[in-house]
Amino acid sequence: MSRSDVTIVGGGAAGLSAGLGLAQAGLSVNLLGAPTAIRDDGRSAALFQTSLDFLAGLGIGPALQEKAAALRAIRIVDLTGGLVRAPTTTFRALEIGQEAFGWNIANADILAVMMEAARQTPGLTLSDAQFRSFQASEDGVVIEMEDGSSHESRLLVGADGQNSKTREAAGMAFRTKDYPQTALTCRLRHPKDHEDISTEFHTREGPFTFVPSGDGVSALVWIMRPDKAENMLALSRERLAEIITRRSSSFLGPVEIISAIGAVPMRKRVAERLVSGRVALIGEAAHAFPPIGAQGLNLGLKDVESLVRRLVAAHREGDDLAAALPLYAQDRKLDMDMRATGVDLMNSALIADFLPLDITRALALTALKQVAPLRQLAMRIGSWTPPFSQKRSA
Repeated sequence: MSRSDVTIVGGGAAGLSAGLGLAQAGLSVNLLGAPTAIRDDGRSAALFQTSLDFLAGLGIGPALQEKAAALRAIRIVDLTGGLVRAPTTTFRALEIGQEAFGWNIANADILAVMMEAARQTPGLTLSDAQFRSFQASEDGVVIEMEDGSSHESRLLVGADGQNSKTREAAGMAFRTKDYPQTALTCRLRHPKDHEDISTEFHTREGPFTFVPSGDGVSALVWIMRPDKAENMLALSRERLAEIITRRSSSFLGPVEIISAIGAVPMRKRVAERLVSGRVALIGEAAHAFPPIGAQGLNLGLKDVESLVRRLVAAHREGDDLAAALPLYAQDRKLDMDMRATGVDLMNSALIADFLPLDITRALALTALKQVAPLRQLAMRIGSWTPPFSQKRSA
């Protein structure tokens, strides 16, 4: 039977980055569910500078930067149609000494860069075998795959998404909340310059967001009712592009859809525990919620950074790797719960047709627009920027 220090289930960005970090530090890693082909589904991720700094430490920063588009400002426009309308507010990264809030990169490009690095990393074994179950052994776990093969490992890490089989096999409960929303995603070409500004039109159904994705290209995340999303998907690409142009008041000119069109049901899922015995959860296996505030992959990479740091420290001290897992859970649980709650509150306040909430949201955005110290604090919290951070060097 083959053996490794750590087995990771899931070949997405969280699983691959964890595998890279652990293997580069000298641990043997077996990664299950590695993608055999990478499909461009039209989705992208806005990575904060802290996330890119972590990935740069894995040696893939320059390759990702080549694919990235800067988000130098975020503009919020109120289209909720409430009696009290919030003012249009623009947040600029230069106000907090940053070149950009983050860098938008297509999910397919992120996975391609990570897979290329993973194939060249000694100690990291990639397999497309699918996880089925595991049994605890005296000093590890024995993992069974769908093809009948087995593998022994000291630790098991679940990075296999919202419907995690690892989490289920470990008996780790989770809280869930379904929203009456679906996110429609694609990339658009347009004639006007987005000026590196991510523009969020806040509607009663959810945000309608254009995120810079290169010269003359933006990624669209349009959150709407599920029935409306089904109707949109039934349209021709040309007709859908016309509707997007009209919905945005043509602020970037007539758009053209240049990628696949995705539709993702919106829900919140948060694991009650991040660790159970020799099993740990990271990424969307641990937490998943609507794409508001670019928290998704950034939060997952915070998990990875903490887990890698704790396991590498235990490995260098010669300690049992399992002893590091409670420390990882302590690192991440509070931040994870706070971010999930914050996104839930923002989304719920936006879609609720309730005058007191509209007034509160309008007052909050007015204060952020007019009071620079408050606006700067909000920007630092949103992008995990320390209060006295320095501008990133060119």
